[in-house]
Amino acid sequence: MKEEQLFEQMKLWRKWTVELLRTIPEEIVDKIPNSHNNNIHWNFGHILVGWDHTMFPSVNEERRLPLSYHLMFPRGSKPEDWTEQPPSMDELITLLEEQPNLIEKACKGHLDKPLKEPFLGLKTVGDMLVFHMNHENLHMGTIKSMKQILLK
Repeated sequence: MKEEQLFEQMKLWRKWTVELLRTIPEEIVDKIPNSHNNNIHWNFGHILVGWDHTMFPSVNEERRLPLSYHLMFPRGSKPEDWTEQPPSMDELITLLEEQPNLIEKACKGHLDKPLKEPFLGLKTVGDMLVFHMNHENLHMGTIKSMKQILLK
């Protein structure tokens, strides 16, 4: 697949992610359904941080998000461990909308570049890009499930 197509798919998935986020009532974003470990707020922050944590460093650029985000939303974290107020949903929407263009600008022409260290068996920047699209889709499914449970 050509680089341009991968970036367009990334933007399409992100468009759908933001559209989903806009359908979720504010009063349920911080509730944790019985069958889940985190809330909707955490899932959207986790998507944002996952991309930021790996994509920019893979092309020798600084992460764009504050350290506090990386401490709030990594794998294995949970809202009950937060020591400060998380970013608002409006702030997350803005960052989620901006991030794909920042990633494309940083990574364009580098998708075949080897990662410094393999990540989950992935070897190139392009592999990482595809991983994150799939990871985002996984969390979108989780968020849709949580929304259904919480709106019953």
